[in-house]
Formats: sequence, C-alpha cells, structure tokens
Amino acid sequence: MSTAAAPLLQARFADNLANMSAKLTKRKLVVRRGLLTRTENTVPLDKITDMALIQGPLMRLFGLKKLKVETAGQSSNNALISLVGIVDADGFRAAVLAQKEHLDHKEPNSNGHDSNHEQLMLLREIRSSLVNIESLLAREKSAP
Repeated sequence: MSTAAAPLLQARFADNLANMSAKLTKRKLVVRRGLLTRTENTVPLDKITDMALIQGPLMRLFGLKKLKVETAGQSSNNALISLVGIVDADGFRAAVLAQKEHLDHKEPNSNGHDSNHEQLMLLREIRSSLVNIESLLAREKSAP
C-alpha cells in the first residue's frame, strides 16, 4: 500500500466509525450505522451462535479488529453483523458472551417463580372474563 492511500483508508474508517454504535442490553445486541442510510440491527443474545474476532495484516497495521456476529437461523454463510473498529473489541466480545452465558444458564427458580405467579394471575383474569361472558350469554338466551 502506498503512503498516499493510508490517510484515505484511515479517513474512510474514521467516517464509518463515527457513524456506528453497538449497544449491549440485558437481552439483545443493538447495532446502528450509516450516514445517509441509517441501519439498525437488533439481535437477541439467545440467537447468537458465534462471535469471531478477525484481524488481517492491514487491520493489524491500523490497530483494528473485525467482530463477526453469527446467529441461529441465519440464511447465508456471511455474518449477520460485521463490525470493524469497535473500541476494545476483545472486551466487548467478552461482555456479549458473558451476558449471553448469563441468559443461557439463568436458574429457572430465580425468575421463574415471579413469572409463574404472573401467569397464574393472568389465567385467573381470563377465567373471570369467561365466567362474565357465559353469564351475559345465558341472560341473552333467557331474555324474550
């Protein structure tokens, strides 16, 4: 690569990086990018099957890494999300994988009890509504 091409390459990466963000939430990874055409990808953490870090010779020269996110049910061989230039790519990858691991191995009783209680309350409300509907239908039948 010529020395004249290096600043252009750096400027292109700087422009792309300035218009990209990746946010990790409790249950998903949200990636936004684009200057003219804004794109947002949201990936549930439980659908992530692989996160590969790639660093070719040119990328090593500029201290960049590519993070490829692959998901279950992906329709092609290419990564669903491919990010270049994430600050602390190794740390970000580790954080995503740790959060995914936390979700995958979350003990059912830690949150399951609250969830079961909420489901039971919802079923009781539905039963009450059905009783009311049956009562109204019975009154309609008996009315002249």
